[in-house]
Amino acid sequence: MKKHFITPLFVAFSFLLCGFSIPPASAGEADASMTFTVTSSFNSDGSGDISVAVALSQGLMAMLKSYPGFDEDTICDSFAESGYDNWEGSEQKTDGAVTCLEENPFADLEAYEDLITGDLSGGSFTRLEIEDGRLYYDLMPNIGGSSVFSEMGQGLGFDIEAYWVLKMPGEVMDSNSDENSGQTLTWNLLEMNSAAHIRAESKTGGGMDPTLIILGIIGLLLCCGLVVVVAAVIVFIVLRKKKAPSAE
Repeated sequence: MKKHFITPLFVAFSFLLCGFSIPPASAGEADASMTFTVTSSFNSDGSGDISVAVALSQGLMAMLKSYPGFDEDTICDSFAESGYDNWEGSEQKTDGAVTCLEENPFADLEAYEDLITGDLSGGSFTRLEIEDGRLYYDLMPNIGGSSVFSEMGQGLGFDIEAYWVLKMPGEVMDSNSDENSGQTLTWNLLEMNSAAHIRAESKTGGGMDPTLIILGIIGLLLCCGLVVVVAAVIVFIVLRKKKAPSAE
């Protein structure tokens, strides 16, 4: 059965509540938050990888540990059980915070579309193709009632955030992203509605390889240095001839 686009967010939210026998404290821990992020990274040929991350802040983990029956060691297993059967899962712990990560590579844009429309959402692409050296991306995620999740989190004493991130293969030519940092574009899912689109257009190449640029600069400097040395030698020879006594 095809999942609705917001399903992973709902599962990530709901697995925090499963098995707890008491309601959360009326006042949550400081900096208690859960951040849901889908990141798609594209290569120039349309291949790449996609990751789904649920980050639980140090404050939220401290709050969850107060629940009888909460098991920190199985929290990411609960997230993986939401249906990421063929994805590679991992867990990262840093200073009390926990990030559950599911990753999956894709060979081309067709495989990527299958992952998005099949494993992650009930949305659809208006356009997803590489044409004339540019990648065109237009997804209608079909999100409805996304603000409800934010309100529910606040009611339980913590914040919920959700983002859609695209790492484009080259210079970004156009997008309707909320944030733009070079080739990385970010949309806030909780500010979208059922009619929203995620649109982006970029070149498929980022220009000359930075390594080649560095080597070129080094080569130029070496050439300039050589020119200076040759010029100095010539000047030295000329001056020496002028100072030499004339033959009688």
